[in-house]
Amino acid sequence: MKERAIVVKTAGKTALLRIEKHPECDSCKVCAFRSGKSTVKVKAKNTVGAKAGDEVIVQAEKDNRLLASFIVYIIPVLLAGAGVAIGALALKAEVWAAILCLVGLALGFAVVYMLDKFAAKSRGFGMEVVEICQNTNNYQEDTKNGSEF
Repeated sequence: MKERAIVVKTAGKTALLRIEKHPECDSCKVCAFRSGKSTVKVKAKNTVGAKAGDEVIVQAEKDNRLLASFIVYIIPVLLAGAGVAIGALALKAEVWAAILCLVGLALGFAVVYMLDKFAAKSRGFGMEVVEICQNTNNYQEDTKNGSEF
């Protein structure tokens, strides 16, 4: 996915971008527009040196929707199933199977949460500024003390 965006502010090699919603956006969901909103702000890797006010082309670094779906849905289900198996086969009690199913499910969601934090830091599911189009001068650059967003 490639899309035009406006740089709101920068901090080091990261830019905060404003993306306007288009009709095609309803089927994509990469930018995560909230219902009723026509713009979204996203963080993006800024390797081209865009500054606040620049109009840029941004693209998803990788199309990892299939991997993300696997992580979100399959990992918790697998761990819940493992809990049921351990409870039913090893402890031979339905009550333990139910309890360990819930424990496995909770553990699965914890794993998904940690993987999400890791992906956010490594930018594996992120956006990247690939081209500067023009400077629209709508925003003042905010890079005081290298502040993060």
